[in-house]
Amino acid sequence: MNQIVQVDVDIMSRQFKIGAPAEEKETLIQAIDLLNQKIKTVKESGKIVESDKILIMAALNVVHDLLKMSMQNGLAIGEFERKINDMLQVSERALAKLPNTQE
Repeated sequence: MNQIVQVDVDIMSRQFKIGAPAEEKETLIQAIDLLNQKIKTVKESGKIVESDKILIMAALNVVHDLLKMSMQNGLAIGEFERKINDMLQVSERALAKLPNTQE
């Protein structure tokens, strides 16, 4: 059985604890880093200012990049779906913790 570890992460300057299998901890951290890079890019564009929309656009950018890579590299569909579902869960948790106010 996989040991679940709690990983402290920062998304949009908010702290979260996310449970992940121990062997996937580094991958989760890389995913969060990539998501934060995409968030920074969306913020820097200046076109979107609402936190929830920034996060959604960043997540869509990550998924789009992953989809392009999977088509080029032949990533297995099951693995691709799992990665998307993992990213969606992280995004949903982050959105659920954001206040309902606009920045």
